[in-house]
This record gives sequence, structure tokens and C-alpha cells, in this order.
Amino acid sequence: MMVIGILLAGGESRRFGSPKAFAQLDGELFYEKAYQALDAVCDRIVIVAHPEIQPRFPAELDVITDLPEFAGEGPLAGILTAMIEKLGDLYVVLPCDMPFVGPAETEKLVSLMDNTKNITAIQTPVEKVPLFSIWKTGLQEALRKELSDGGRRVMVFMEKAGVTWLDSKAINEDPSVFRNINRPDL
Repeated sequence: MMVIGILLAGGESRRFGSPKAFAQLDGELFYEKAYQALDAVCDRIVIVAHPEIQPRFPAELDVITDLPEFAGEGPLAGILTAMIEKLGDLYVVLPCDMPFVGPAETEKLVSLMDNTKNITAIQTPVEKVPLFSIWKTGLQEALRKELSDGGRRVMVFMEKAGVTWLDSKAINEDPSVFRNINRPDL
């Protein structure tokens, strides 16, 4: 079984003030932390980034940009692009702005995956966390149709495709591990 990691590196991060992928926490860049988390469970990792920040990544990493017809259309476009560019059986998705998710969390997510659904994701006591998730292959055409029809909402697509929401406590007792960093002051 081929497991592909999809690291969503985003773009300019205007609200954040600079590209989140290159923000630092404990001396490491956000994208490096996400890459390490994915590396624990994936055979290959692809980084999906905005063309303006793509050159900032080391040349040895596999960095791609959205399919031209869906460029800049958000996380669903990034996931579809990675699925089309890198064929696999499972795709573990992690955005760069969740730097507290580490290898232990990705390993636990994979071990708890619901094989009866197309997508497995987590929810904390206060919110669903759609972009720390596992997606099965075979969703490419449904994703393409969703994007072509103007759909951009990740959770709406997930519900259509069939999703299991795992309790985050099964992965880590501390729900703050799963928070997105949207401000540079953490």
C-alpha cells in the first residue's frame, strides 16, 4: 500500500503577515515540523505550495503547485493536485500551520483510520479539524467535479464523500495540539 503525504504549504499568508510555511517554532520551520510528522507514516511526501513561495523550499523536496485550472482555490485544490500528481492508495493530509502535530499524532491517526469511509479526520471537543486527515484514493473525480462546480468548502466535500470524525482525545489528550496558527505570536 502506497501512502502519500500531502503537506499543504499554502501561499502568502496575508493575514499571518508572511508565508506560514517558513514561520518558526522551537528553531524549526512550520513546514519542517509537518514534514517530519508525515514522514513517520508516508512512503512519499509532496508539498503543495503557492508559486511565489515554491522556490524557497530546498530543491531535494517534492514541491508542486495547484493544477492550473484550480490555482489558488484553497485546500481542496491542493489535495486534488497532489492526488493527481502522486498516485497512491492513501493520502495523509497535514497543513503547515499545525506545527504541534508530530509523528506520534500521525501514527495514531493512521492506526485509527476507518476503512469503511473515504476520509478519516478528527474533531476536538470544540471543533472539527478537517485538514489533519486521511483520504482514500478514488476521490479525484469527485474532487474535480466539486471544484468545477465552485465548491471550496472542505467539510462540505468531506460529508458528501463519506467521513468518519475521530475524537481527538484518541490521538492526543491535549486538544491544543490540533490548533491552526493564524497569528505570528502563536
